[in-house]
Amino acid sequence: MCRRVPRGRLGRTLTDDELTRIWEAAKKHLRGRINDSAFQFWFDRTVPLGLEDGAFVIGVPNDFAREWIERRLAKQVAEALTEVLGDAVEVRVVVDARAAEAPETRPAADDGSEPAAQAPPQPQQQSRGRSRGSARVARAVGDLNPRYVFDRFVTGPNNQYATAVAHSVAESPATAYNPVFIYADTGLGKTHLTQAIAHETLVQHPELQVRYVTCERFTDDFINAVTDKGRIEGFKQTYRDNDVLIIDDVQFLAEKQQTQVEFFHTFNALYEAGKQLVITSDRPPRELEALEERLRSRFGQGVVVDIGRPDLETRIAILRKQVKWEGFEIAEPEVLEWIAQKVTTNIRELYGALTRAVGFASIQGTEVTLENTKEALKDILPKAYQHPVTIEMVQAEVARQFGLHVNDLRGNRRTQDVAYARHIAMYLSRELTEASLPQIGSRFGGRHHTTVIHAVDKVDRQLKDGHDPQLQDLLALISARLKTAH
Repeated sequence: MCRRVPRGRLGRTLTDDELTRIWEAAKKHLRGRINDSAFQFWFDRTVPLGLEDGAFVIGVPNDFAREWIERRLAKQVAEALTEVLGDAVEVRVVVDARAAEAPETRPAADDGSEPAAQAPPQPQQQSRGRSRGSARVARAVGDLNPRYVFDRFVTGPNNQYATAVAHSVAESPATAYNPVFIYADTGLGKTHLTQAIAHETLVQHPELQVRYVTCERFTDDFINAVTDKGRIEGFKQTYRDNDVLIIDDVQFLAEKQQTQVEFFHTFNALYEAGKQLVITSDRPPRELEALEERLRSRFGQGVVVDIGRPDLETRIAILRKQVKWEGFEIAEPEVLEWIAQKVTTNIRELYGALTRAVGFASIQGTEVTLENTKEALKDILPKAYQHPVTIEMVQAEVARQFGLHVNDLRGNRRTQDVAYARHIAMYLSRELTEASLPQIGSRFGGRHHTTVIHAVDKVDRQLKDGHDPQLQDLLALISARLKTAH
């Protein structure tokens, strides 16, 4: 029997150790309510985050896991927690990076002992100085995903040049290519490739100082430093005392003038000192009109490479590698080819479709077959469509969803509901059509293309910060309707 937590425990803040003990005890109860394969799949990578206002907060690695647990397993989780706590609680599930990085566990042994932890994959060790390098990796890559290494990155025609440049940078930083500017649409592997550079550089050159940060993190650190003037020198040292600095999603520097100035000086200091700079964005330097000209000029003075959408063969290879690394069992090889044919937008959605198919089969207690996969994905994959999506189609569907007239999106009304709908329409026009930024702006009442950039970046940020959980569902719904329209 698991020890119950005394009543009244809900009235105070719990320590991390207490939260962990409660959650581990609850999971033992859950094992009796859910079959072993489903339990391992959904709860292997979960972390307890807190107890707030009568709700026990659980962190999961992705939106798919959050959605599935909330809709299908929340009742069982709440009952298990109630057994342990002795008080009824609600369950709140959130996506948390710590869950994504949590090590997988092996199933419990027959003797009832605790499962043994399985270490996350690490970059392969090579010859010279590797033992010292491994220790450096553990200290230096705290913000890196241990899965984002070169061994797990699939190279195809769409990213061959970018991958070759990335390997060269990791082997010889600031030698052949500096700075490196990598651009691609969302979900095509920019973050994976740049984090792989960081991992491999630390393995091959353990004496170097390597820092990977998102543009948002750089901005937050700068704001905190200028708020407390005594910290600005510490901020400069943090970013300028690096041998390799990687900044992800630099497009988010738009409209942050002070941060752009500081980034410019940081860039210059590192470049003039012969240090390696790697920068990513969702568009090439010349299209970053919202950034200062001197920054765009710096970005373009080195090597600029793009990552395109993977072709069918590359998508199949990506799925096969994911199956191998995750240890998934696929009963019918046709499953991977079918998913690769249906999901063409980006790699993130490709992974999501595979995970959903495996999860569906696990819950059903069946093998991953083509028939089961089609059933699992029937609600999220758009049917084949005959006509390309146009800006006018996007405007009409967004207006319908928001109960507005198309002229509201094209006009000058700036009420909150109209502005929100207009931003979404501009974002989808950028994502689903072949129109350029100026063309999109002209179809929205002759607006300047920088207005479109602002709208696209704003929706992108909202998707990434997760503060508007309904936004992703809304975008998916509108996209599906547009793609199936005839």
